[in-house]
Amino acid sequence: MLGNHSRFNVSGEDLLLNGSIRLSGSSAFNLRCGTEAGSGATYVEFGAGRRSIGKLEIVAPSGFLKMNDRLFRDRLVVYSKASHCMVVNALNLEKYIAGVISREMAPGWPLEALKAQAIASRSYALYQMRTNRNRDFDLESTTQDQVYEGAGSESPRTIQAVEATRGQALTYEGSSLKAYFHANCGGITEVPEFVWGGETKAFRPVACPYHKRERDRTHWTVHLTAEQIQNALKKIAGLLPRGFLRVASVEAGAPNASQRLSDVAVSDSSGNSLLVSANTFRNAIGNTRLKSTSFHVRRSPASATYTIEGQGNGHGVGMCQIGARAMAEEGRSSEQILQFYYPLAKIRRVL
Repeated sequence: MLGNHSRFNVSGEDLLLNGSIRLSGSSAFNLRCGTEAGSGATYVEFGAGRRSIGKLEIVAPSGFLKMNDRLFRDRLVVYSKASHCMVVNALNLEKYIAGVISREMAPGWPLEALKAQAIASRSYALYQMRTNRNRDFDLESTTQDQVYEGAGSESPRTIQAVEATRGQALTYEGSSLKAYFHANCGGITEVPEFVWGGETKAFRPVACPYHKRERDRTHWTVHLTAEQIQNALKKIAGLLPRGFLRVASVEAGAPNASQRLSDVAVSDSSGNSLLVSANTFRNAIGNTRLKSTSFHVRRSPASATYTIEGQGNGHGVGMCQIGARAMAEEGRSSEQILQFYYPLAKIRRVL
């Protein structure tokens, strides 16, 4: 799913709309979405003219079309959702994976690492396709699932990685595995239940000696004032209890077996305290600032400033991408990389 939009533009060659409206040659038009006149309909605007359509399918016989100057393959499906339009790119799974890889892993990395990413991303996509089969779309195009920005992200190396692994996926007990991955594990991988809750038997922690690289920033530091922390926690409705005063202390809880925190204790000057899950705390501050939940907190005695020092980057579940690159550079195959990070899964040809 490419997101929700109130207005955007589409262009392409010989486009076909809803299977019956043919636009010969080069075409460019605007789509406007909203609740104008209370209709909540989708309007396709051709100059001064409009056509009201609840669902619009835009097919590109040439194989490509553009949305807001970004190139996509095959077909766009536009759904009217009252005050906006939801836009979905419907395309072949292998073409989708070729576009995902270079947004989730640098295309200049060793081919075996790219192949491991292709198999993991395909497995994740297949899991989501099965889970969301009754929805209008299978996957988000953001880090909520996998980053996908269209055909413009493809490269010869990502296409090579896809072709070399075509149809292969990680499976657990006969079904496609939701093969999570992350940038840098910081030394040991995590299991899903300590991040999102629930029990997932398909994963176990893996000690990873491959995560350290001179040119990769394993360790990180963030400086935050009490006010910044308080404002961040306010973003989550209801997180701060009624009557909670200015943040006076922030203390990291005990680390788990993967050296990540389960929770963070936040207190105010009157003794009110709040226990926040480490993952919620990280998301409130911003997961690009707090790069993982493997951190400790230190307060400056001279001011209400907190120094948070941590290691790793990402949720820590599944494949450590920095580790995958290091293993590939040591001559390990994509199969060996995946077996290391997903020891309970099997690689099978499923398509």
